[in-house]
Amino acid sequence: MQRFSRYAPLELKAHPDPGTEDRSGPTLTLGSLFTMLVTVGGEDVPPEYVAACRDIDPAAWYLGQDLETILNKLEDRDPALPELIGRSIYFMFRTQLHGLGIKTTTDFMVQLPIMWTFATRGESGTWRATMMGARHAIVESHQPFNCHFEAGGLRGFIEALDGYDVEIIHSTCIRKGAPFCTFDTRWQE
Repeated sequence: MQRFSRYAPLELKAHPDPGTEDRSGPTLTLGSLFTMLVTVGGEDVPPEYVAACRDIDPAAWYLGQDLETILNKLEDRDPALPELIGRSIYFMFRTQLHGLGIKTTTDFMVQLPIMWTFATRGESGTWRATMMGARHAIVESHQPFNCHFEAGGLRGFIEALDGYDVEIIHSTCIRKGAPFCTFDTRWQE
């Protein structure tokens, strides 16, 4: 799995889609995520990043490092921002989840590893969710993106599927030397 620098100059150059089968090469993310990030992030996103993202093609693939650079800059401004923005972005995906037949949080947890392969390209790592009982899952994330943003995304997806009182304990963390992040996740429905 590729590892990101905390900061790198933004490239924001579209890359060809290698498809879901080829998990080699640079980590890529969809342009639409950059558009959502600068929209949801509002005034917290530095103006130079908003300007740099203006010409992004939402259907094209861009370096994950670019996303990481923006998320880390937001985290420097306020450590809560990546999680809050991730939650707000992914909460909006209810219709898309239902269109994929994902109607409950348990459905989502079962499909999470597959969904990751459609949402990213290249050496983007993996996700695994193990159901521990009703409304409780242990989610392992071995991926290079800002884990606070990803925890927010996890919360947003659960809330989009009518989960509430979501509790996520980030018990192991790649940023602190663990081999993966562990999110002990509980919710009500």
